[in-house]
Amino acid sequence: MNINRKISKYNFNKGSVSRIKYIVIHYVGALGGAEDNCRYYGGGNRNASAHYFVGFNGEVWQCVEDANIAWHCGASSYKHAECRNANSIGIEMCVRKKNTKSMGATDKDWYFEDATVEAAAELTRYLMNKYGVPASHVIRHYDVTGKICPNPYVYNTSAHTWDEFKRKISGQAETPQGGNEKTIWNFLTGKGLNAYAVAGIMGNLYAESGLMPNNLQNTYNNKLGKTDAEYTAAVDNGSYGNFVKDSAGYGLAQWTYWSRKQALLNHAKQAGVSIADLNMQLGFLWEELQGYTAVMDALKKAGSVRAASDAVLTGYEKPADQSETIKKKRAEYGEGYYKKYAAGNGTKYYRVRKSWTDAASQLGAFTSLENAKSACKAGYTVYDDNGKAVYTAAGQQASAGVPFSVQVDILDLNIRTGAGTNYAKTGETTGKGVFTIVEVKAGQGASAGWGRLKSGAGWISLDYATRLA
Repeated sequence: MNINRKISKYNFNKGSVSRIKYIVIHYVGALGGAEDNCRYYGGGNRNASAHYFVGFNGEVWQCVEDANIAWHCGASSYKHAECRNANSIGIEMCVRKKNTKSMGATDKDWYFEDATVEAAAELTRYLMNKYGVPASHVIRHYDVTGKICPNPYVYNTSAHTWDEFKRKISGQAETPQGGNEKTIWNFLTGKGLNAYAVAGIMGNLYAESGLMPNNLQNTYNNKLGKTDAEYTAAVDNGSYGNFVKDSAGYGLAQWTYWSRKQALLNHAKQAGVSIADLNMQLGFLWEELQGYTAVMDALKKAGSVRAASDAVLTGYEKPADQSETIKKKRAEYGEGYYKKYAAGNGTKYYRVRKSWTDAASQLGAFTSLENAKSACKAGYTVYDDNGKAVYTAAGQQASAGVPFSVQVDILDLNIRTGAGTNYAKTGETTGKGVFTIVEVKAGQGASAGWGRLKSGAGWISLDYATRLA
């Protein structure tokens, strides 16, 4: 991560990195940004300091070297048995306040920006990994001395809570948990998507809402003065009439634009359920995805969680930040679901398509081979997770009426050792001419199937051959 440095000549004692056993989280208790705080504590004798300041937009400024001892959690008496300035690193989070007429330390309207929380969590994980600090040793200033610091993580009445922060830095965010995840997984796999695609979607939904269908965009919790539950209830009972046009992200996919929120609201009313009903939102999500053709094509042929995740991120969710860092993080969330529900239990899917590469033709994906066979009709083939054809519908080969002749009009039609692009090239090509086909099979890379040459030279793609009468 990017760390800006403005190292102070004041407010620390010399030390070494071997001393680091704890990471202590603070809030600045004022309205200044990270660089301003860093400049202030580095500008003279303040009798206080911290190693890092995390700003409103996620910027990080370092004021004291890690090895040295900052003065961030000292006191005349302590709650904590071990943690002191001498064995800890201090991280200060910049903070907002709803009512700035009062700046009391016990006021309950202090809150963190989303970007501040994410960057502070990333910085904490970085330092944990660097110095071998376990999550159990990441604590609040409050846990050390009893001081109400960081205020939002002591009272936990704002959108961000201490439990959430601990989940982010303990690894649970990388292997997300949630009571709704199995329902979502089953719904999406039931629609015929493979495990990579489902995991890619879920990783994005987790990043947007934590898989919570009543999730209100964090900044609007503060702006509207409503919890997720209060906002949902107000929309449901009609006492809040600005759901469509308030520009607040809401629900699994954090629907924000007015037309999408209107459609979601209509969907809920037609179903006669709450705007936060999970199954209703899943149905709406699926219907909406059908209008994103490129995204659906990518999901149907997804060969990795990352490919599916990127398709959803850039083609459907479209957040303002589509950087590599964000792509990687969302894919990591998806990998957590994949490992939990697919890789870990050996789940395999059989997909019914005209050819392996023709994802748009897919009729469905099934965990049962027999169910896949039942769904397979003439002209279609069942493929396993590796793209290998395991069953071809009765009638496909019969309709081929072998032997028959084909006209090839290109010079470089490759001959392969088997029926599919997953088989090796023989090194020979047909050239232009008429050839006799004695067997037809479905296989990867050809929607019309593969034909075995009478000469015994191998197999050619019938996509590039014209059958003669």
